[in-house]
Order: sequence, then structure tokens, then C-alpha cells
Amino acid sequence: MELTAGEYKLLCLFIQNPNIVLTKEQILERLWDCDANFIDNSTLTVYIRRLRMKVENNPSEPEMILTVRGMGYKWNEGISE
Repeated sequence: MELTAGEYKLLCLFIQNPNIVLTKEQILERLWDCDANFIDNSTLTVYIRRLRMKVENNPSEPEMILTVRGMGYKWNEGISE
């Protein structure tokens, strides 16, 4: 699977924090330093969508990268194959 540097960092962050809800702010703080002020919530949403397209069987009904409404996102490690 080919990932951009940003997608790879995002995937690693999720895998390192299984089943933990990460707020958008936490994700942005951990992935991009203060020099990357152009990264915002909209950009993060695009990264999430692109990553889902690559790792999910059905990106429109994600099972691994879940949106927790009003809170953020989490990596669902408990899925069955």
C-alpha cells in the first residue's frame, strides 16, 4: 500500500493509540509542528478520507478508522477479519 508521509504518520498515530478517541486538536498537535500552520481541520478531514480509501474494505462504512461524533476519531483494533 502506498501512503504519503502525512498518511503514514496518521496511520502510525492511530495504531499506537488503539481504541482511544483522539480529538482533531490532539491529532494536529502530534502530527504537525508549529511551522505547519496551514494544516487545519479541513485538511485533516481530507487526510482521514484518503487514508480510509486505502485501508478500509468499504470506506463509506469504515470499520477501522471510526468517527466519534463531536469528539474526534479512533482506530478500532477489535475488528474481526
